[in-house]
Amino acid sequence: MAKHAEERKKEADEGKTFEKGKESLEEPVVSHRDRLQLQMNATEDNDDTKKKSAILLGLSGSGKSSALNLILERTGNKHSNDESSHEAPQTLCCERKQVLAAGRKLVLVDTPELWDEDEVEDLEVVKDCLSLSYPGPHVFLLVLQVGRFTRGESEMLQRLQKIFGRELVEYAIVLFISFDSSQKIDDYVMEAHATLQDLIRKCGSRYYVLNAAKSQNALSCPQVENLLSGINKLVASHGGRPYPVRRFTEQEMQERRRGIEERKEGALEMNYLLKD
Repeated sequence: MAKHAEERKKEADEGKTFEKGKESLEEPVVSHRDRLQLQMNATEDNDDTKKKSAILLGLSGSGKSSALNLILERTGNKHSNDESSHEAPQTLCCERKQVLAAGRKLVLVDTPELWDEDEVEDLEVVKDCLSLSYPGPHVFLLVLQVGRFTRGESEMLQRLQKIFGRELVEYAIVLFISFDSSQKIDDYVMEAHATLQDLIRKCGSRYYVLNAAKSQNALSCPQVENLLSGINKLVASHGGRPYPVRRFTEQEMQERRRGIEERKEGALEMNYLLKD
């Protein structure tokens, strides 16, 4: 009996030693697994080929920046302005932001007008917005303000097609920005000028609205979700393929993107030095 008890005690001690050894091995294995996961996540974050992008286009004062800030705010991202408003500052250069749309990364590129007062194309701005949306763009958001449809906006689609190509309409969504919730968007479209109705029709009758009025914060959440869902559907309808940009080569776009990033890093570093 004493012999058997001694053998059982020896087996138990060996078992404890094995478990301790197993635990000591598990810790580095788990740590290694965590490191691999972090590396994979970092690689995915830096892999632009997995991201989809949309360029916001429209005349000055149409509400592009208000739309961008509203999307950023409603998707839990920090936005550049404290509040979306009719008095949003005018965009002077292209800006690139990223959000999560239905679990997928979506890049949004805000733009100034792509032509000057003489209706001459600003080639540098065009290159910037395309390079910041690389390898897209996958979607063009044509931003219009509810209640405002000027002669310039009636000619906007034609000008954009001259810049990007006639196929732009196949990748376009009309995005209305409203600062007044008194009118429903479907009623507004039905009663709109024939030229505006024709613009919407050419864009596949795809249109959404974002209400930027401060009193409509709750309403804007589902509106943003609907817009992001519509963007994903349009991207899926093209098999995830970006818009075919023929004016510039991929190398030109990549080099321009790197140049923009380097200038931005240089400006941030200069600001940091000035603060010190």
